[in-house]
Amino acid sequence: RHFLEPSIRAPKRFLSTIPAGVDDAESWAECLLKIAKVGDVCTVVGNAPSDSLARDLWGMHGKPNETCAVAELEIELLTGRTHQIRGQLAAMNFPLVGDVQYGGAVPSSSTLWQKNYGNNQNPDREIQSYIDSEKLALQCCSLEFLDPKYSEDEPETNAKRSNKWNSFRLDNVFWTSFLQNYHDESAKLSSSEITSMLDEGMTFRDSSHEILPLSVGTELNVELPPRVLLSHGTNKYVIVKAWRSDRETMVGLDSNVDDPNVLWFVRSASPSECGGPYHANVAEGILRELAALGFITKVTGGGRIDYCVSKEISHAHVFGFSYGFGKGNHELVASIIEDFTDVIATYDNSDNLY
Repeated sequence: RHFLEPSIRAPKRFLSTIPAGVDDAESWAECLLKIAKVGDVCTVVGNAPSDSLARDLWGMHGKPNETCAVAELEIELLTGRTHQIRGQLAAMNFPLVGDVQYGGAVPSSSTLWQKNYGNNQNPDREIQSYIDSEKLALQCCSLEFLDPKYSEDEPETNAKRSNKWNSFRLDNVFWTSFLQNYHDESAKLSSSEITSMLDEGMTFRDSSHEILPLSVGTELNVELPPRVLLSHGTNKYVIVKAWRSDRETMVGLDSNVDDPNVLWFVRSASPSECGGPYHANVAEGILRELAALGFITKVTGGGRIDYCVSKEISHAHVFGFSYGFGKGNHELVASIIEDFTDVIATYDNSDNLY
């Protein structure tokens, strides 16, 4: 059981309880699902069959570093919410394989993927990007419905419900052969081979241990995306606040840039660069990257940035607003730009500028 934060944007935010003090608590939708079946746990590190399964599911570099095993689940939805299966399982630290938005794969736009896979001249790069980041292991497996009952003397538009059920079920999905191959190859391993290939320095997260809040000044031991990425010219921008999932009830919307428990990211992009004309398109890439790294995120606002690059000086002017996310904190954005780049930033808080 989780509660879904009211939002038109993705990824959705699913929490076990509604945060205290929110103004729209009644708008948080209850989400219920039943785990009907759990398959065998299959490791994806430690030996040849495990490594092969990881490559089959994620490609060469799509597997999140902390992932050590997978299991096939059969889910029965008791409520129908957007992204419900994906979001609820991710909220329990079990994201779906290949689900970039909820932490189940390393996005191909991340610096980690770029470093692992190599240069832009690789002819298979685009294909590998799809395999590594976008193959979502989610499939409807069963469909049942009542047959309509027709009368020979009445048109089909007057069909009535009968007691006869039609039932359909998939025999396999794209990952079925991967799991079968894993089991076949694992059966051939000797006892010494089962764990002998584990990296001695590898650590695993124990789900039975309580996740403790970060103390002030604690550094986040992950490879972060750039804090600021700006596109030349006048383009829409978003500012994104990110914090660790273990601090989801402890970080306020008004946290400032100096709060050690909060990370801020600024992105501006043209429609051709981000895949669409809206502020949500600008935000999509960084939200995916941060979700894959285990962060809770919130777009706190947007607007436009006029970014001019020259040999002598680079300048960014922040202004405007976003219909979808609201007006960004332009002063904060300008400060972040200057803190993390060599760009001189100015801002205009006038309300009549779009």
